[in-house]
Amino acid sequence: MLPVYYQTLVPVSTDPLADLIWLNTADMLRGFGITRPPWLRGIATVLARPPAQRFARQLRTFDELVGRVGLPAGAQWICTRFAPGMRIDGPSPPRRGPLLVVANHPGLLDAAALIAAIGRTDLKIIAIARPLIRALPHTAAAIIPVGTTPLSRMAALRSAVRHLQQGGAVLTFPAGRIEPDPARDPAAITGLAEWSASLDLFGRLAAGVPVVTAIVSDVQAQAALRHPLTRLRRDPAERQWLAAIVQVLWPHLATQPVRVQFGPPLVADNHLRPAVLAMARQLMQRAG
Repeated sequence: MLPVYYQTLVPVSTDPLADLIWLNTADMLRGFGITRPPWLRGIATVLARPPAQRFARQLRTFDELVGRVGLPAGAQWICTRFAPGMRIDGPSPPRRGPLLVVANHPGLLDAAALIAAIGRTDLKIIAIARPLIRALPHTAAAIIPVGTTPLSRMAALRSAVRHLQQGGAVLTFPAGRIEPDPARDPAAITGLAEWSASLDLFGRLAAGVPVVTAIVSDVQAQAALRHPLTRLRRDPAERQWLAAIVQVLWPHLATQPVRVQFGPPLVADNHLRPAVLAMARQLMQRAG
């Protein structure tokens, strides 16, 4: 489930594949900073269409697999298309019963790698309901949508807690944004301070539920980060975003397996956030 880093809100057509192609094309143009003049955008759109179509078909195949054989199998398939493997370290999360997984969000294959590593077909993911998700109906069924208002965030939290109370598994990304890859940038550790205080609210509303901290690393290829095209963007966040697009365009740039580290289970309580942050810090230090 590769995240699209820029998506213009547009009406969803009756053709999900066309929607995916449009969104992927818009994402590529935005990543390269091509917004004007119209003639340049037109040429760039034509050039971007073939890789946008290829990626759209891969996403559609992924979603069809999710519908037929489940979310973990679909995630495993997409990982094989964009990474040379996956390394899983630490104790395996519980395979049944309520489970909250708290993870970092370096982008690219992080969600897919986590879904495959967790291995639960009942997993729900708290995420912004972007246009891309609406074009992937089977995947959308596993999403607990969250918006930007306090009301929408609370609604998502309550929905997640209900799923936990019913014995399901929930994956959440408390940073609420794309973070640095801890294997590439030490700023990933300092960024832990920005993880949402809603973790303590989770601890109160889902007291006693097992909580596993997960850290994903090695999702960003060094070759993509250093690629000449990536240097077209000066802002670090925009450069990271463009590097992700470059890596999607040329998956062979990824030469290291994506790494997923799981910490030992914690128990949800009123002090969940500091316990999760301490565990995340330890795991990130091992990733660097």
